[in-house]
Amino acid sequence: MDIINNVITQLQVELNRVLEQFRQLRGNASIQIELNPIDRRGVDVVFDIINNPQFQLIRQKYPNPNNIDIIVDSPGGDADAAYHIAKIIDSHFSGIITYIVPRYAKSAATLMVCGGNKIIMGETSELGPLDPQIRQEDGNYISAKAVQSTLDLIEYHLKNKSKTGLELATILISRMNPLVLGQYQSTLDIVQKYQKELLMTRMFTSKTAVDKIVKKFAVGYTHHSRIIDCREAKQIFGNNVDVLPSNNPLWQLIWRYHEINMQIKDLIGIIQKINKLNNQ
Repeated sequence: MDIINNVITQLQVELNRVLEQFRQLRGNASIQIELNPIDRRGVDVVFDIINNPQFQLIRQKYPNPNNIDIIVDSPGGDADAAYHIAKIIDSHFSGIITYIVPRYAKSAATLMVCGGNKIIMGETSELGPLDPQIRQEDGNYISAKAVQSTLDLIEYHLKNKSKTGLELATILISRMNPLVLGQYQSTLDIVQKYQKELLMTRMFTSKTAVDKIVKKFAVGYTHHSRIIDCREAKQIFGNNVDVLPSNNPLWQLIWRYHEINMQIKDLIGIIQKINKLNNQ
């Protein structure tokens, strides 16, 4: 266990070194948002990071302390929380807000990055459709679009007087509180309004362009896990997305930072498993 802890310590030192190199190359302060999932507690975490006295000192070292780079790694989560985080960041930084996606900014995280001036992506980066997730009583999330598809399927079978419709309805009700079913359409509507507002805050001035983007993210994809890679994101957001090649020095630092972070998480996971086995 001591060996693993020592390796984690060494990796954390390396992580800080790479982050400092990245900041110097960019000439901006930076933070990382690594939330799995994005939830209301994440709002508190980001607020505390931004208002931490040590970060405020770091911020003042750079030519424009109102610029910020935000490294995002998240599969998504609560759209309300993602919107709130984006609004907090927007209120604290009047300069250029750049969201950087080494690997994942899916679902609600995609919503969040719509609140900046720029998104930096590479070959490994992924955004995703804005198919909001409805939180269940057990803490798990169900896709609003999946609920809609199931309801459509139930309706189809009931119209055709097939018992499959009743069977599907029974399964759906067993999976989620019936009172929550009514949330799916309102959730879809709210997420679209959130994305439209965030895109109009910094990236776009054209309502027509924004409406087109919002519609694409809401209904333009077949499934929740659909990959929106750097090239497709560039087509959607235009000059608001910068795509860096893998041999770009900045991207190499971004990717190295991501790799070290993953190594640390893997080792922490091993420690947790060992502790769990020892406590059995």
